[in-house]
Amino acid sequence: MSFKYRKIPYWRYIPIIIIAIVVYKLVDNAEHLINGIKFVLSVLSYLFWAFAIAYTLNPLMVFLEKKLKLRRFLSISIIYILFSGLIIFAVTILAPIVIDSITQLNNNFAEYVRKTTVWAESKIADFKLMDDQYSLSNYLKNNMEKIIGESQSLLISLINYLFSNIINITSTILKLVLSITISIYLLYDKESILSTLKKTVHVVFKRDNGNKLINFAKNANEVFSRYILGKIIDAFVICIICFAFCIVTGMPYPLLISLFVGIFNLVPYFGSLIGLVPSVIITLFISPIKAVWLTIFLLVLGQIDGSVIAPKIIGSKIGLNPILIMISITIGGALYGVIGMFLSVPCMALLKTVFLNFLDKRLESE
Repeated sequence: MSFKYRKIPYWRYIPIIIIAIVVYKLVDNAEHLINGIKFVLSVLSYLFWAFAIAYTLNPLMVFLEKKLKLRRFLSISIIYILFSGLIIFAVTILAPIVIDSITQLNNNFAEYVRKTTVWAESKIADFKLMDDQYSLSNYLKNNMEKIIGESQSLLISLINYLFSNIINITSTILKLVLSITISIYLLYDKESILSTLKKTVHVVFKRDNGNKLINFAKNANEVFSRYILGKIIDAFVICIICFAFCIVTGMPYPLLISLFVGIFNLVPYFGSLIGLVPSVIITLFISPIKAVWLTIFLLVLGQIDGSVIAPKIIGSKIGLNPILIMISITIGGALYGVIGMFLSVPCMALLKTVFLNFLDKRLESE
């Protein structure tokens, strides 16, 4: 066979050459690519916030429309009036109290540690044999400044980490206002948006695959909506209970402690224990006896929340055993911090549901 007059279709290699050049340029200018991605994500963050707000408030809107027979405009008006009032209350009342508590805690921390050290020395002196054997009182005296410095730096670092992302008030308020505005339109035109998305899915993925994708989205919505809204309500209830206990028992910085407990309660499984640590540390250096009572109360409250309160609010259990919960929290926390820990459990539950459905279909086909 002769290949003398065979033509080589060079034009077929043009797309491959173009793709290779584009990939090379992207790799060669990785820094510019990363900066571009960050810029796009920063712009899209307004849409992410808006979707998160609309998604969280949607169950309330559905409740008002179905149970109270309210029109869409009226239900949205009620929801956003309440939502705006909650934000104003948090900014004008809660935030100044929390900032004042943090300032007082920072200014008086050295004195709190000194009093705690004196209290510890007096208790150690009651156990003379232990003091003679281990010289604990001398250790406390010689290392008091070191204890003060390390304890204060630990606590302040923790507080700074928790509040560092909300200090930039100007950009946060601007982003929040724009996101709320966009979320109103998302809720008002919800049916139209969903209809357009369904049509787009059917066109892009064909009808059979599109129906599978839509069913997957419905399952995901059922898992996430129940879990997220329920977890927020559960955290709010726990925060109120903790605040009431702190007020009744005269705990120091009751609002700050309650916020620690409530916010960390959003983290599944380990949230109550994580919130316990900074709360007890704050109380320990002011009143060790109250710190013991607070520890006992938070441990009992965590057990009651896990067995009674959370199942009542969230509904049926998420369907994961403790091992899968720990794995999902570890992965979510390593990737996206506290938010990742919060969303990791419903994501794992959704993956488990998809995997079990896949196994059932394979078994049926055999």
